[in-house]
Order: sequence, then structure tokens, then C-alpha cells
Amino acid sequence: MPGGVVATRRSIRRVGGFVGIGVAFSLWLFGVIAGAIVSGPIGGALSFMFMVIAMPVMPILGMPASGGGSRLYLAMAISATMWWFLGQVVAARVSRRPVVGWKEWLREFVILGLGLWIGAAGGLIIGAIALGAF
Repeated sequence: MPGGVVATRRSIRRVGGFVGIGVAFSLWLFGVIAGAIVSGPIGGALSFMFMVIAMPVMPILGMPASGGGSRLYLAMAISATMWWFLGQVVAARVSRRPVVGWKEWLREFVILGLGLWIGAAGGLIIGAIALGAF
């Protein structure tokens, strides 16, 4: 049956990883837009926070203290791989259920993605403490 339960499950398995990359890109884009709308240090901090949530590898690579195009591209590639892998893991977990949809995928993605987001925020906090910001 086109558009039925089996088709939805197959679709989630096939594109779950790419939807994970899309979620990360949306967070990055929100950070760029928030930085453009809110000016000053608050806008910069808000923008940077969302960009680190979208690319959690940035603090590991030493960004923004030591930037550069090659580090940014490496952060993008590794983060996209991580988000794709997380999306595929979520798709595999969710598709075990008899009836599944994108709502269930998103719920599971947010739960598992919180680990990455908390880890990225923790890296920023540890870096700020190490640099003497607190």
C-alpha cells in the first residue's frame, strides 16, 4: 500500500540520517539568523551557542580560539557524519516498532541528541573555566 505503514518505515530507514543532518543544519542556520538579528555580545554568544550545538566537534578542534578554513571544514565533515550516524541509529531503533512515523523518529532523535548537545555545552563550559572566564 503506497504511503502505508511499511512505506513509512522504509522511508525512515532510508533517509533518517539525512534528516539528522538537516536538523543540525537548521540549528546552524538559526544561529546565523539569531546572530544577525540580535546585535552585540549577546547575539554573538547566542549565535556561537547554536553553531556549537549544530557542530559539536568545534570545541574539540579548538574553535574559535584557533580558527581557519580547514578546521571549519573538518568540523563540518565530522559533525555531519556524527549527525548522519545518529539519525540512522534512531531510524533503526524506531523502525523496530510496529507502527512508526516521523513524530516518533523526532522524539527519539531529540532524546539521543541531548547527549551530543550537553557534551558540546560541557566542552564550552570547561573551556571557559580553563580560560578564566568564571
